[in-house]
Amino acid sequence: MTVPDWYTGTDTSGDVAQTIESVIERMDAEAADHSDIDSLHRLLEHERDANWRSFLLGLAGTIHYELEEEEDAAAILKRSIDGYRIFLESFDGVINVYTQSCYTLGVILHDAERFAEAIVYLLRCLPFMHEVFDEVYMANVHLFLESCYAETGQIERGLVFAEAAVFSQPDDCESLERLMIAYGAAGQQLKATEVFHLMATRCRSHESFARAAEWAARHLGETGVVN
Repeated sequence: MTVPDWYTGTDTSGDVAQTIESVIERMDAEAADHSDIDSLHRLLEHERDANWRSFLLGLAGTIHYELEEEEDAAAILKRSIDGYRIFLESFDGVINVYTQSCYTLGVILHDAERFAEAIVYLLRCLPFMHEVFDEVYMANVHLFLESCYAETGQIERGLVFAEAAVFSQPDDCESLERLMIAYGAAGQQLKATEVFHLMATRCRSHESFARAAEWAARHLGETGVVN
């Protein structure tokens, strides 16, 4: 069995690479289940490279998450992320799953209101996400970080990521809403008002606009109300 060029782990039989391809195909088809998780765990008996072992665990954790088994997903994803060796050459071949694993664990922790812990994993996405994620995913990373920092009272840091989210997706109405609120929390009412006026131009038909208008009327006064 031929070993494909993209696989740089230690298995020379081709079994690990072939199983990875099969599992990812099933994940893409939203058909992956516990049989795939079991297959990935069995591959750990043959794989010796630390990064590819973590890659296998990352896929398994992601499947748990897609099956809405968040506790199992979090445990396996943490084990996966802790196992990576970024300083090894083989890391280059697993950046995509590493970054996705950090994002998924960050989301799980955010949704569990473990905001300080979530920050650690979401920050790990930043150096690599431009190679892995599209603009929507990158904006999501920024928005989750904004939320985590806001929830932990780190207003100025949250504002940095609210601005970054809008830079990634300048026409996204929810990102604009979050930026408006972040400016308000930071005491920058003029900027908050300007963002609301921009929303009034771009987002009147979006579901977020009524909520944004209510916030602007309550926190910005007359300067935040657009006729």
